Amino acid sequence: MDMNICQTIKKLRLSRNLSQATLAKALGVSTQSISKWENQKALPDIMLLPEIARFFEVSIDDLFMGNIVAKDILPASISDNISINHIAWDGISSGNWTGTILPEWGVYIPNEETLHLLEDIPGKKVLEIACGDGQSLVYCGKKEVKELWGLDISEVQIRKAKKLMKENGLRANLYLSPMETNPGIPEHYFDFIYSIYGIGWTQDLEKTISCVAKYLKTNGIFVFSWDNPMISCIDTINGQYVMTRSYVDEWKVRRKQRGETVVLTNWKLASYVNLLAKYGFKIERLIEDSSEVSENVIFTEEYYSEHKARYIHHTFVIKARKL
Repeated sequence: MDMNICQTIKKLRLSRNLSQATLAKALGVSTQSISKWENQKALPDIMLLPEIARFFEVSIDDLFMGNIVAKDILPASISDNISINHIAWDGISSGNWTGTILPEWGVYIPNEETLHLLEDIPGKKVLEIACGDGQSLVYCGKKEVKELWGLDISEVQIRKAKKLMKENGLRANLYLSPMETNPGIPEHYFDFIYSIYGIGWTQDLEKTISCVAKYLKTNGIFVFSWDNPMISCIDTINGQYVMTRSYVDEWKVRRKQRGETVVLTNWKLASYVNLLAKYGFKIERLIEDSSEVSENVIFTEEYYSEHKARYIHHTFVIKARKL
């Protein structure tokens, strides 16, 4: 067997921003085995070649010839942004920060106890995209789901999630991986997939929704929440709300979040809807609502504010079914 195959495996792994440990878990081998392959100190067992090819969605000939032009390989620009966010979220997560967690779906929107979007999850196989430190997985686990799975870009968050699962007597299959590629998650397997303020961090929305469609069974449910994309287009100037950025352009921005540089794209709502339709989803609910907002609240210059929520809903939630 040619050592070129070792170089190809390394290129494929790096092109998907996967760690050696994640690839090892997907292939059922040790991290040390992956390291030996990539350093050309050993060759993979010939019986593993079909599984490696299947995982990377290339042919066995491609593995030998080094042809790694496959549909799920991420362009360098996207891989670079994923790496930036990986570092950033490890930094953010090292403190006491925690994001939006169930039963909350977002800012100034009714929570799960009111919306009942996940009411059918008992006894079901459930996957969370961008699972963070696992608190929402615990919420689902206490509803007696059949299986818990989670994926997150942050090594620190996955480590916290594993600890939290153990503390709560729960078991979950957790993957350290970007959401734009499949790190070994089974396809046509899940009854429910959800994401709370996570999907909007994707660097390639189509690849992410494509992965979700592959993971779900027919008739499976996908529920996710994110900022109303108009929020990022509005600033507060002299006591007024002023639209200062284009909603149309889906601009990419780098900004500071808790001292760390992050990269994200302001995807239009139409982009979510049209890609869901493209990958075989029927939208059952689109929720835009501002709950518990007082008419007498005062104006502030905060990004999220109760006053602003009187004029524009801060969060949207989509519930879609795979046909």
